[in-house]
Amino acid sequence: MLDQHKRKTIVDSFKLVVPIADTAADLFYRRLFELQPSYRALFSDDMARQKAKLVSMLAFIVKSLDFRDEQWRENVSENEDLFYVLLALGRRHTELYRVPDESYDVVGEALLWALDYGLGEAFSDEVRQAWTEVYGAIAMTMKMGVGSKVELGQGRVA
Repeated sequence: MLDQHKRKTIVDSFKLVVPIADTAADLFYRRLFELQPSYRALFSDDMARQKAKLVSMLAFIVKSLDFRDEQWRENVSENEDLFYVLLALGRRHTELYRVPDESYDVVGEALLWALDYGLGEAFSDEVRQAWTEVYGAIAMTMKMGVGSKVELGQGRVA
């Protein structure tokens, strides 16, 4: 996974996203629909809730990355466990929303573009690399949830 320096890079750069979260979400979805117009049909007309979910999930991921190394050994509820949450999210995206597997590349491209556009010069090569790695891990974990029986609150993955 990410080393401590890259985790700090993600956390620090996300602090710059927080004040522009609404704009960042707008940029992300605008770019996603430019890259793949057919994905617009996967969403309702009212995007406000979806944008809030995106920002909330990114905040959850960044918070999870901000754990100190010794905290990784502590027990965490399934609803606070990044791995379980991402598995369940991946399963829902595929089985409920019918999001195609190839969408992960386009979503990653849209996310990096939105961060680059939104953060400007603060989105350095180092920041881009850290976000690229974390998104790769997120996408891989979400894909692992496809076909599994992830049940949050039940403490198991089948």
